[in-house]
Amino acid sequence: MPGSAVLTVQHLKSQFVPPETWLEAVGELGFAYLVLATRPWPEGAEPGDAEALAAFTSDEDATVSAAHVVLPARSLRS
Repeated sequence: MPGSAVLTVQHLKSQFVPPETWLEAVGELGFAYLVLATRPWPEGAEPGDAEALAAFTSDEDATVSAAHVVLPARSLRS
C-alpha cells in the first residue's frame, strides 16, 4: 500500500499507514524509533487516538519497562 510502513521481524509482519509527518521525519533521519511496551494498550483506546498515545508514551512506567529499538529506514522497490 503506498504511503504505508511495514515492520517485518521473523514470523511477524505489521503494516500501517502513519501520519505524513512521521514519514517525513523517518525520511530525514533515516531511522525509526520503535518502542515495544510491556504494558498493554489502554482498554477502549483506539490505535490512532493521539491523546491516548501521548498519555501512554509519557507514562514513565510504560517507557521504563519497554524495549527501545532504532530501526534503519528502507524503501520498498517495485
